[in-house]
Amino acid sequence: MKYRILNKKKIFGEFFHINKIELLIERFHEKDQIEIKRYHLERPEVVAVILENHQTGDIVMVEQFRYSSIKKTQNNGWMLEIIGGIVDKGETPEECAKRECLEETGYEIENPVLLTSYFASAGFSNELLHLYYAKISPKNKIAPGGGVREENEDILVREIPFNKLLESVRTGELTDSKTIIALQWLALEKTNDKAGLTN
Repeated sequence: MKYRILNKKKIFGEFFHINKIELLIERFHEKDQIEIKRYHLERPEVVAVILENHQTGDIVMVEQFRYSSIKKTQNNGWMLEIIGGIVDKGETPEECAKRECLEETGYEIENPVLLTSYFASAGFSNELLHLYYAKISPKNKIAPGGGVREENEDILVREIPFNKLLESVRTGELTDSKTIIALQWLALEKTNDKAGLTN
């Protein structure tokens, strides 16, 4: 299958870039091509980290205001989610994971494990999200967390029992995709551990 870009026009460019794309693509069921138009959002790569307190089994969560979620969240725009942030220029995703954990929660992590990388919404954006897992204990708490004040971040750090969060996924109370994916991954890991399927 092949495609050919006919025209690409930037219609917005500031922190993010939006392009209008005209292209020809081959079709699955016909032997010709079809011309389509798409709007494409260019975004930097991002990371997310599910952080587990290995002494309590609680998950370190952050709560902050997300304007785009106003319509669907129960808390009028304040969303509960795992740690996440944008990969800075010259920074690796792993370095970003460590930095974001420290900035948002005050926890220092050493060896985050990459679970997967996926497109958050491939229908209109090239945003690639790198999902990590890390364990912490109280000794890893070296800063207050709460976000970077100079960037107007205002973050509440909460440690919540894993089973309570999993129930919130089941009931639909949690609506953040990276958080849902991470919690479901951890649930599978814990199930496999009990069944003796993991090393």
